[in-house]
Amino acid sequence: MNKMVEIAYLLLAVVLCGCTFGDEPGVCPYTTRLDYWYAGNSSENMLPVYVDNLRQYLFDERGDLLSVVALRGDTIRSWQGNLEEGDYTVVLWGNLSEDGSDDLDVQPLTDRHLADMTLSAVTAEAPPAYRRNTGRLYYGYLSFHVEEGKMFRRRVYLSHAHASLHVTVQWMADAPPEGGTYRMRMKGVASEYGFMKGWESEPLTSGGSYTVPYIGTSEISHETRAAMNYDGEVIGDFVTFRYTSDTHQLWSLWRNDERIVGDLDLHRFFSKKPMNMDRNVEQEFEILVTVYEDKIIVSEITDSDWDEGGAIG
Repeated sequence: MNKMVEIAYLLLAVVLCGCTFGDEPGVCPYTTRLDYWYAGNSSENMLPVYVDNLRQYLFDERGDLLSVVALRGDTIRSWQGNLEEGDYTVVLWGNLSEDGSDDLDVQPLTDRHLADMTLSAVTAEAPPAYRRNTGRLYYGYLSFHVEEGKMFRRRVYLSHAHASLHVTVQWMADAPPEGGTYRMRMKGVASEYGFMKGWESEPLTSGGSYTVPYIGTSEISHETRAAMNYDGEVIGDFVTFRYTSDTHQLWSLWRNDERIVGDLDLHRFFSKKPMNMDRNVEQEFEILVTVYEDKIIVSEITDSDWDEGGAIG
């Protein structure tokens, strides 16, 4: 076989292994491709910056679970497979631990149906009374239709499914002595997500939309370690399920198992913010709790509603 014939066979093999999406040549070995993106940036796929792993749940037109796929590393950017003609729904959870260290359960474990499935923080492994922080969760949702003999490709955006609260406590009077073990606690945070979408954005200029999961009404309490810095301030971080406009975050500070500040209802603080807490995308907050002799003032250090990703679309 001469050199020109070898080259011709090589080019033919490349064409046959190609795909017919857009201007790509050849025949695809799959019918469906879903591209997974972080919703904060539509010009560059930044998902691997925020998500270490994805758990993909695929449902049929009746809402019955067809498959669960774990995606890691470079594979979190997309999924491809052969789907027959029909209607489907894909639900994505980013940063669920694989070893159960985040104390989150997918329920129910049997008769898995889209409308009945939840992500729950109420588990047997969770600490008594107060559970630990969750991971920084992300959520994606798409319902789509595959036509016989046609390729389907769509971008699916993942948005924030967690709230992060950094708390700094400073004293203007009656400061605690040095040393001791500090903990911060917060009651009244949602403990359950539905797999169904709770809110969907307007269509983006790049196509598609991002979604926020349905948030249940059951609640749980969180506890996080805190520490005193060199300035005599106590700092701590909460990472929980998302807040809503009805969430009453009852925050308190404990030293050596004795409550020294609280319970403060942070709903009085968050209810004054200009964004809708049911629909704002990024819930990343830093607050300062200042303790005076006769009062306590909660003020804002920084706040954000999508300052990581800039404008969408």
